[in-house]
Amino acid sequence: MLSFELIDLNSFWNIWYWIITVVAWSMTAHFTMGVPHDCVQRAERLGGAWEEHCDALAVVYSTRLRYFVDRGGVVFAALISFALAGLLTIGFGYGSEIAQAMFMLVFPLIIASVFTTRLAYRIERDELRGHSLRMALSRRRFWNQVIGLFAIIAQTGVATWYYLNLAHALS
Repeated sequence: MLSFELIDLNSFWNIWYWIITVVAWSMTAHFTMGVPHDCVQRAERLGGAWEEHCDALAVVYSTRLRYFVDRGGVVFAALISFALAGLLTIGFGYGSEIAQAMFMLVFPLIIASVFTTRLAYRIERDELRGHSLRMALSRRRFWNQVIGLFAIIAQTGVATWYYLNLAHALS
C-alpha cells in the first residue's frame, strides 16, 4: 500500500511533481546550451583558458544541436506538437490532472528549447565568440529563468484552479 501512496496521480499536490519541476528549471537555467553558467562567469572574469573552454563548449553543443535539428527537426517537431495537443486535450478538455500537470511542465520547457535552438543557429551564422558569445549565453539564461518563473506561477495557478473546481464539484 505504501508504494501506491508514493506514486499518486494527483500530480499537483504530489511532492515528486514539484521536485521534478524545480530540477528541470534549475538545469535549464544553469546549463545554457550545455555550458554551465559558472563556466561563463569564470571565462568573463578570468579569461584565458576559461574563455577558450567556454567558447569550445558552446560551439560543440551548438553544432550538435543544429545537427539533430537539421536531421530530424521537422519530424521531432510534429511528434512533440502531437503529444502536446494530446496532453492539452486530455488534460483541459477531459479534466485529467496528470495530463494537465505534464502539459504545464513540458510546454514551457519546449518554448525555452526553441529559443535555445535559435541561439545555436545564431552562433553559427554570426560566428559568435568571446565576449559576444558569453553575453548571448547570459541573455539566453536570463530569459530561460523568466520563462521558468512564469511557468511555475502558471502551474501553481492551474493547480489552484483544478482543486477549487474539484472542491466545488464535490460539494
